[in-house]
Amino acid sequence: MPHVCKEEEVMYLSKKRSVAYLLLITALLLFAYSLRFVFHPMTENSLMAISMMTLRWAIQVPMTVVWIVSIRRRILHTAIRKMLLSVGGLLLFWQLVRIIKYDYVIITWPVGRYCWYSFYIPMVLVPLIGVFVVNHIGKPEGYRSPGWMKYLFIPAAFLIGVVYTNDLHQLVFIFHNGFELYNSNYGYGFMYIIVMAWFVILAMYFVIMLLRKSRVPGSRQFQTIPLVTAVLGSGFWLCYSLGLIKCDLTAIDSLIIILILESAIQSGLIPSNMNYRELFLQSTIAAQIVDSQQKIRYASANAAPMSLSLMEQAKHEAVDLGDAILHSQAIRGGHVFWQDDVKEINNLAEHLHEANELLGERYDLMKAEVELKERRLQAEEKSRLYDRIAREIAPQLDKAEALLQQSREHPEQTNTLLSQVCVISAYIKRRANLILLGEEKTEISARELELCLRESLDNLRLCGVITYLDCHCNGQTAVKQIIAAYDLFENVIEQQLDQLSAMMVTAESAEGRIHLRIQAGCKASVDALPSFTLSGGTVRCEVQDEDLIIEAVLGQGGAQA
Repeated sequence: MPHVCKEEEVMYLSKKRSVAYLLLITALLLFAYSLRFVFHPMTENSLMAISMMTLRWAIQVPMTVVWIVSIRRRILHTAIRKMLLSVGGLLLFWQLVRIIKYDYVIITWPVGRYCWYSFYIPMVLVPLIGVFVVNHIGKPEGYRSPGWMKYLFIPAAFLIGVVYTNDLHQLVFIFHNGFELYNSNYGYGFMYIIVMAWFVILAMYFVIMLLRKSRVPGSRQFQTIPLVTAVLGSGFWLCYSLGLIKCDLTAIDSLIIILILESAIQSGLIPSNMNYRELFLQSTIAAQIVDSQQKIRYASANAAPMSLSLMEQAKHEAVDLGDAILHSQAIRGGHVFWQDDVKEINNLAEHLHEANELLGERYDLMKAEVELKERRLQAEEKSRLYDRIAREIAPQLDKAEALLQQSREHPEQTNTLLSQVCVISAYIKRRANLILLGEEKTEISARELELCLRESLDNLRLCGVITYLDCHCNGQTAVKQIIAAYDLFENVIEQQLDQLSAMMVTAESAEGRIHLRIQAGCKASVDALPSFTLSGGTVRCEVQDEDLIIEAVLGQGGAQA
C-alpha cells in the first residue's frame, strides 16, 4: 500500500510540474502581448518604446524556440518530428518578418509591404504541413505519403504567388489611397477569402482527422481541446478579417497554432515521448538510475536495493545474483543499473538437465536392448545359416565321415581315402560359400562357378585323376543356377569317383544362361547310363566307349534326362 501511494504521489507531482510549466509559459506570453497596450501611452518616449518592443519580442521569440527544442526532444516519429520542426521554423519566420515590418522598417517603404505579404507564407504552408502530419499518424517509420499529396503544394505555391504579386492585381489586398498608405487604408479582395478559407479548412481538417485516427484510451473531453482551440481560432480569424478585432495577428496566430499542436501532443493525439518518470516508475524492468555519488535518483517499482560494493562490481562486469543478473551502463551524470530476471531460465535449465539425465538413462537402456536384440538376431541368423548349410551338405558330411572311418579301419588305404575326403571337403567349402553369398543378393559374378569347379578339380588330382577346365563365365548369374550346376558337377564326381581316370569340364555363362559339359573318363566301360537331375534346367547323358558325357543347360527351364 505505501508503494502504491508513492507511485500516485510521483505521478501527481509530475502532472503538477507540467501544469506549472504551461501556466508560466502562458503568463509570459500574455505579459509580452500586454506590453503592446499597457505601455502604449509611453511610446512618445523613444527609449521606453524601444525597450518595451525589445522586451516583448525577447519573450515571444525565445518561447517559440523553447517549444521547437521540446518538439525535437519529445516527438519520436522521425517524419512527424521533421514536419513539426518545419512548422516551428515557419512560426519563427513569421515573427521575425513581423518584427522587421513594424519595428525596424518605415511604414511607407515597399520592404514593409513585402514583409507583410510574407506573413502568408506560414499561413498557407503551416496547415498544409498539418495535413501531412495527420497522414503519418499511426504509420511506421519509413512511411512515405502517397504521391498525389505532393500536388497539394501546387495550389499552396499559387496562393503564395498571388499574395506576392498583389501589387500588380490587388486581388488579395485593395489599397484605396495608393501603395504608400497601404498600412492604414486597405480592403480585402476575393483572393483573400480563398487564402483564409485554405487556412481554416485545412486547420479544421487537421484537428478532425486527429480525433478520428485517435487510438489513445482516456478522456475524450481532453482530446477535444485541439478542436475547441481550432474553432475559437477560426472565430478569431473571421472577426479579425471583418475588422471587429484589432490586435497583433502574428502573436495571436502563433499562439493559437502552438496551442493546437501542443494540446494534440499532451492529449496523445500526436505520439510523443513524455512522462519519463511515470513510465520509468511503472516499468516492469528492475532498474535504478544513480548519480556520480552513487545516490539513487530514480528507481522502478521492481527495483531491489543494492549495496555500493555491488554497484562498483557491476560497473566492470555483469553480476550473477542467482535468479537475476545485474548489468550496468554509464550515462551522463551517473549510471543506470538493471536486473535481468533469469529465474524462469534457471528453472527451465534445471528441468532440461533433469530431462537430459532421464533421456540419457533411457538411451543407455534402449541402446543395451538394441545391442542385445542385435546379438540375438545375429546368433539366430548364424544358427539359421549353419542349419541351412548343415542341411544342404549333410550327405557330403556323412560321406566324409564314413571315408575317415574307413581310413582308420584300413590304414593301407589311407592316402586314397583321404584324397577322396579332400575332394568332398572342397565341395563343402565352396557350397557353403555360395549359400552365404546367396543370403546377401540373388545374383553374383559368374566367375564364382569357375572358382568352384577349379578348386574341386584341383583336389580331384589328388586322387590321380587327370583334369582339364575350359571356362568362359562373364557377367552376373543367379546364385541358384550356379548352385544347381555345381551340385550336378559334384553328383557326377561322387558317383564315378572310384572309376574316374580323367575329367574334362567346359563351362560357359552369358546373359543369365549356363551351359555345362562334363566328360568323365572311366577306368572301365560304363555298363549302365547313370541318372542325374538338374533343378531349373535340362541335363543329357550319353556313353561313348569308356567316357561318360553329361551336358546341362540352365536358364531355359529344366527336365530330367
